[in-house]
Amino acid sequence: MPRKIDPRTYDECLSPQWLETEVDPGSWRRGLKYFREGRASLVDVIVVEEGYLGILGRCQGSRVDAYEQEISLIPERQGVLLMGYCDCPVGFDCKHVVAVMLEWQRQMSGSGVEKADPVDAWLEGLATWTEGAGQTGEEALLYLLAPAQRNPQTLVPEFAVARPRADGWTQGRRTIPVTLNNPWQRPGYLSGADEEILALIRACLPVHSIGPGFQLTGASGYLALEHMVQTGRCFLSSDRDQPLLWGPDRELHVNWNRDDGAFRVDLSLAEGGQMLDLDPPAYLDVGRHLVGRLDGPSGLDRARVRALVTAPPIPADRAASVARAMALTLPDMPTPVAVERQDIAEAPQPVLRVDFDPRVPQMADARLHFLYGGHHVDPGGEAVLNLEVEAGLVRILRDLDAEQRAVDQLQAHGLTRLHGKADQFIQPGWKPDAALRDAWFAWLEEEKPRLERAGWQIEVVEPSGVTLSQASDIRGEVEESGNDWFSLRFDLEFDGWVMPLLPLVSELLENYEPGSLPETLYLNAGQGHFVAVPGERIEPVLTTIIELFDRVDGDALELPRPDAAHLNYLDGIPIQGATSLRKVAAQLRDFSGLESVHLPTTFKGQLRDYQQHGVNWLQFLRRRGFGGILADDMGLGKTVQTLAHLAVEKRAGRMQHPSLIVAPTSLMSNWQREAAAFTPKLKVLVLQGPERVERFEFIDQANLVLTTYPLLPRDREILLAQEWHYVILDEAQQVKNPRAQAAQVVRRLKATHRLCLTGTPMENHLGELWAQFDFLMPGFLGDQQTFQRQYRTPIEKHDDREKLQLLTRRTAPFLLRRTKDLVASELPPKSELLRTVALESKQALLYESVRLTMEKKVRKSIARRGLARSHIVVLEALLKLRQVCCDPRLLPAATRGARAAGSAKFNLLFELLPELLEEGRRILLFSQFTTMLGLIECEVKKRGIAYSKLTGQTRKRDAAIETFRSGAADLFLISLKAGGVGLNLTEADTVIHYDPWWNPAVEHQATGRAHRIGQGKPVFVYRLVAEGTVEERMLSLQERKQQLADQVHGSGRAPDQPPIDEATVEALLGGSGGHH
Repeated sequence: MPRKIDPRTYDECLSPQWLETEVDPGSWRRGLKYFREGRASLVDVIVVEEGYLGILGRCQGSRVDAYEQEISLIPERQGVLLMGYCDCPVGFDCKHVVAVMLEWQRQMSGSGVEKADPVDAWLEGLATWTEGAGQTGEEALLYLLAPAQRNPQTLVPEFAVARPRADGWTQGRRTIPVTLNNPWQRPGYLSGADEEILALIRACLPVHSIGPGFQLTGASGYLALEHMVQTGRCFLSSDRDQPLLWGPDRELHVNWNRDDGAFRVDLSLAEGGQMLDLDPPAYLDVGRHLVGRLDGPSGLDRARVRALVTAPPIPADRAASVARAMALTLPDMPTPVAVERQDIAEAPQPVLRVDFDPRVPQMADARLHFLYGGHHVDPGGEAVLNLEVEAGLVRILRDLDAEQRAVDQLQAHGLTRLHGKADQFIQPGWKPDAALRDAWFAWLEEEKPRLERAGWQIEVVEPSGVTLSQASDIRGEVEESGNDWFSLRFDLEFDGWVMPLLPLVSELLENYEPGSLPETLYLNAGQGHFVAVPGERIEPVLTTIIELFDRVDGDALELPRPDAAHLNYLDGIPIQGATSLRKVAAQLRDFSGLESVHLPTTFKGQLRDYQQHGVNWLQFLRRRGFGGILADDMGLGKTVQTLAHLAVEKRAGRMQHPSLIVAPTSLMSNWQREAAAFTPKLKVLVLQGPERVERFEFIDQANLVLTTYPLLPRDREILLAQEWHYVILDEAQQVKNPRAQAAQVVRRLKATHRLCLTGTPMENHLGELWAQFDFLMPGFLGDQQTFQRQYRTPIEKHDDREKLQLLTRRTAPFLLRRTKDLVASELPPKSELLRTVALESKQALLYESVRLTMEKKVRKSIARRGLARSHIVVLEALLKLRQVCCDPRLLPAATRGARAAGSAKFNLLFELLPELLEEGRRILLFSQFTTMLGLIECEVKKRGIAYSKLTGQTRKRDAAIETFRSGAADLFLISLKAGGVGLNLTEADTVIHYDPWWNPAVEHQATGRAHRIGQGKPVFVYRLVAEGTVEERMLSLQERKQQLADQVHGSGRAPDQPPIDEATVEALLGGSGGHH
């Protein structure tokens, strides 16, 4: 229950002078004006649970919809704090907040700023509306109308500026109001009504028109004329003594007169006058100074009047045919001669025609029509239908209710209307071709007689020449075609015949998905012959074709050697031929039988068992000519396994050319240290810095060449000219964008073998995995568009589990990933501790206010622009909420209220840090916000805590790292992007994640700076999370999105940003339920 508050607490808030000191002068001045104009209103005044006063209001701004405000009055020792939020672009303590606060003061105290009386406010607005409209002595705009010279049915407006006098108006001066050409300028003589009239006149001007001339045409011209007359300042150009008046409607008579053997249309007004080409048609009576609307036959509009006016003389011998044509197109208009027609008003006879395509017998076309007196009428359309038949004209008065009952009856008997087709009906739901044919046969057998008994006519054109056979066997055959390719074909046996299976199965791809096959499939063998095949026998073939559809070449699949693994999945189908290739397939299925590789004595180190298995795997890939991704968890020794593999290559004499290592700049020194320690006999050449140019001539003499991604485009000519034994990409996810210059260079390098090293093969999306395999084995996963269509879109957009399984199965032999939990049992334990903290009262109120404001902003953006175009707005909303959770001071242009709100998490951190440092802990503290690290740094300095700091702006990176490693500081402040990878900080035993990130792998990788091979102490990981906020929701989102990466490569990395779908937006922006 909300607690009671003392109203006297807010006495000072009832003073306008107090409010003026709480906001900036501009907001006060404009808000005061808005209040006096009556734009502000109160929606509700509530007491928040913590005892604060909340004011909800609306204020009409410059847009059509009113802005909404949420204002909090928070008692403090120094007085009451104002925190006002608005969904206008300004957002905080704006003029709309001021106007609503003044309205609240008025209602609470009955005093405050005096608000204008509603009648006075209306009169003031009225004066603004009519100012310049011709008060005594003031200039006003006169409208002078004249018929166009070439078309007297069109009025041309001219303008004059004059002053009123007792007997009319002064002569004034002719003008073209600047508003006609520039609507942003308004002369003083224009009233609000004049602006509307000029806007309507502008609307009459055709888009392609050039020049100053205006004419009154169409609907806009009619409204402009009506409004001009209402001003009392509208005259004929030839007579300015008497203004034009709006007269009563006049009837337009349409007659056909016969003269000289032809019929001519005669349009005449009942009381005289000139017809005007407007919509609706109007008239001008010059003698009586009247304008008004024309009334005539039903359906009279501008188009019909124009059609009649332009009608040529109709020869007498054509009058009857013209009359019939007019009766069809203008049924309510008089015709040159009378037209005889027959009216039919009877119950419709429903007729359904089911037409089977003899070439594709499962495809039936069912079309509905009705018979009225023997006349064919399609569903839909008007209630009255005019037809021309041999005997004359027929007017059918349709019974639309009876027609709809027939449609309902047809749908009740198992058919459904094809979308967008009023007359076409199909079997409901999607069905494979064979099931569709069977469904149509069943419908004809069961439902057709029932409808016929109900009075329907059913016409069926049945298929003929269809025969069925049963398949006797399916077998496969493999043939090696050289150049590291092989072909795979399948044959179908039936009735003593053998046919290639692939062309038959390919037709099913659009109709079936693996796992949803019926018990029996009917394969179209041509010439009306269908072969029945058990679904379970055909499913392995269908799955393989779906996965490798772009490889189908005639009767066989043409596959590269890495796809030999697919032979393992053709269960139940005997495979013949290519014994050696089938042996490779067996090895790709299970790597446990790999040959163990003996390391040379030149390798100075002892590999763990899993590392030895990694070297065995790398050697297997090398022997078979495959590329691969070594994707072990960070800290498990990918570098040392690679060096051991290269040492084996060197001893075997296969390293006839140097091997190239491409790595991030931050890892260059690490590669040098590791190579010196484990493979001192390998000649290492580092291409880094300006002096690298002088080392190019020594590349051929080296065994191992180190360079960085940024240098690839600069050194492309040298690198592309060189033959390489291996090209190895460390942190290979850096080539995730195939259009990036570095990615293009590595694809063109001439290498015998290729290898990727990364702890995160997929950072944000599956396209990054494709990019690495396209470097390793070009074409293995198809081109980028094929991969997008076949895997990425179904998996990421539609959560297609089967496609995910296929992709995992295909890449698994070439992607080796071991996690610390699985293989590094000798690592010390890692304890993960979640420390949640409730937001403090002011911070909680600020969070809820920002959440409500941003939620409304997001919803409005989605409603107006759609979800796809609201991506930036959603991310902005989530960013602000996360900033409030971390520390309200992170908000851009934080107000005094935001700065005073405090941070519960900040306080928790500085309760935790002293305790940990007293225990002798050495701490890595990560945050995504460098500004947050700055705030923490200020407090750390105040407390005299020795620290080091590493962000993207840190110039002396190595010095900052050494300060921590040497023990000169026990606290290391690190931004995620600057220190999340490439660091070995096993001196630390404690990791604090100040704020969660969308991608849990980013946090895991940061934690891996301390929890890795070489760490001798238990590691404690603290995650600080604000309760009931977007941060808690991020944790659950992390878990769901991590599953995709885990299923693709056993473990991995989820997207760096939340998926922008409505369910996720709803979940992230939802309230905690603890605040009003």
